Amino acid sequence: MLETKLILLYKDAAIKIEIGKEHFLCLSDLHIGYSPSNIIKIDSKRISVLFSEKIKDLYERTKSRNLIILGDLKHTIGRVTLNEQKSISLFFSQINSYFKKIYFILGNHDAYIQNFLPSNVQIVKRGFLLNKFYLMHGHTLPDPNIKKSNTIIMGHIHPLYSKENSPLNGQRVWIIIKLYLKQIYSSLTKQYNLIIMPTFNHELYLPSNYVLSYNFIGKNSPLLNRCKKDILSTKIISMEGVLLNET
Repeated sequence: MLETKLILLYKDAAIKIEIGKEHFLCLSDLHIGYSPSNIIKIDSKRISVLFSEKIKDLYERTKSRNLIILGDLKHTIGRVTLNEQKSISLFFSQINSYFKKIYFILGNHDAYIQNFLPSNVQIVKRGFLLNKFYLMHGHTLPDPNIKKSNTIIMGHIHPLYSKENSPLNGQRVWIIIKLYLKQIYSSLTKQYNLIIMPTFNHELYLPSNYVLSYNFIGKNSPLLNRCKKDILSTKIISMEGVLLNET
């Protein structure tokens, strides 16, 4: 049995997974091509270079030769803009040599992106099992491989902290949930850990898909929406790794 280890790199919005001698770097929701409005434009090429530099730094610190992107590499839904195509090509040209394998789980923003990805990028349509970890974007229900895991890692939610008058109000956070999946697969009786990653894109100011209210916890997540009655506990953790709230 291979030894496994999961390390949350809080400040970096990344996770390192160790399985034996293989190391995997995991991140989510880059949203290359995002701008807050038609008036305020963010230079996508600058963002691509910035992200690639951050990933190179993470590669050097974690010694991970495998990269996992949990979806929403680009921002535009339903099409690929010329700007996104050029920026994503630039992004991969900067990081390709560092990783022997890149796994890319398609998100709801990633339509038609397959046409211009490098050959070493393995496309995953729904989710995949990595030893005892199941990785997915989060906009669909998981496939049956999740039954073999005990920890789920996903993005999509864009969790933000919401507390009036707090200096952290509106800041990215990590969410860790303990829950059952009996509402998805009735035969499953074991407890799962669900890790919801913050967006890797620190300039993303889209409304959070995660509302800190029990009634809306799963509004934009099929998994959470289906299993909200079977949530046992929820932890909200800052980008500094500080526990902000636990219910």
